[in-house]
Amino acid sequence: MRTVILNAAELAILFRQDPATKDDGGWQRLLVTLQELTDEATGEITIPPRVLARIPRYAFNYGNGGWEDRLTSIFGRTLGADLGR
Repeated sequence: MRTVILNAAELAILFRQDPATKDDGGWQRLLVTLQELTDEATGEITIPPRVLARIPRYAFNYGNGGWEDRLTSIFGRTLGADLGR
């Protein structure tokens, strides 16, 4: 488990994903799962190892698209530039 505190800008990026898209694919499921793990009032998110491992995988292993930038924008400050790879 890894606990991080997201700032307001990071929270805004995370919560840009519509929760109704959770079943639309792996990327959407990851973001909505991360939303569900987040305390919006404090920005605290405790990420289980299985979910934590998906963050750098989706950011770096599946080509280049907007989601990669979103993950580095959300977690780069707390997990590092490599997102904990």
